[in-house]
Amino acid sequence: MHPDFAVLAESWKLALDADGYAANTLTSYERAMRHLAEWLAEEHPGVGPADVTRTHIRSWIIHVRDRSSSGTARSWFAGIRKFYRWAVEEGEVDVDPTEGIRTPAANDPTTPVLTIAQVRDLLGTCGSRTFIDRRDAAIIYVFVDGGLRLAEMAGLQVADVDTRDRLLFVEGKGTNRSGPRRRAVPLGVKATRALDRYLRERRRHPYAELPQLWLGARGQTLGGGGVKRMIERRGELVGLDLHPHMFRHTWASEFRKAGGNEGDLMVLGGWRNRAMLDRYGKVAAGERAQEAYRRLALGDRI
Repeated sequence: MHPDFAVLAESWKLALDADGYAANTLTSYERAMRHLAEWLAEEHPGVGPADVTRTHIRSWIIHVRDRSSSGTARSWFAGIRKFYRWAVEEGEVDVDPTEGIRTPAANDPTTPVLTIAQVRDLLGTCGSRTFIDRRDAAIIYVFVDGGLRLAEMAGLQVADVDTRDRLLFVEGKGTNRSGPRRRAVPLGVKATRALDRYLRERRRHPYAELPQLWLGARGQTLGGGGVKRMIERRGELVGLDLHPHMFRHTWASEFRKAGGNEGDLMVLGGWRNRAMLDRYGKVAAGERAQEAYRRLALGDRI
């Protein structure tokens, strides 16, 4: 690896820290920088930061996309573009080789959605009155009814639950600069009842005084990893390859299928980017189109 990459990487990281970039963003940008430098060392020995051309960047993007994914190519290119804009401003390079290069096109990931019958099967595995079953039923109901992200679910506290008004107060995704995004998430009667049953059972837990909402069976709290493992385990019981984000896609899909409008869905889901809304709705768009046509079928009206 050309030594100038290591030298400039430290200074660039200092600038990013000063600008308040989130830790995950810093990690992604550092990986992108290191990967580009190592790829150049292997494919174009002796090429330093000031020698990189558009052709180098384009070839590297193709390499990342082919070896990893379009998503990785997109996020890493964003980091390299940020680096070169900083390097030009600092006078370390004369030309930004990322100038004029388009961000790599996104791939078209699809996350399967669950049927109502599958959700009922999952809840059927939590049918007893034990602490574990009541906790897991409450988590599944909140996932399905509130469309929460995994981190939002794991971060809930007892004080965030309002069973009287059937609301959860959620701290969503944000940045170090703008701070977290907070929103109120409404719940239905069944989800609220499942939460109420869990809260009554929770009062007898040895660590009931802790502020975190979800408690472990033997340990203190149930974090994101614990919630994820629980969901996977419940899925295995009914023959599903399940992960928590499927609930959010299912929630969004069912909301649109039931006639909910897109503006309300963006507010309820905590989205500020229209592209994310389109991505979530795309999975079931074909199914909705087929249902609509069955109601409007021209042949049936002849």
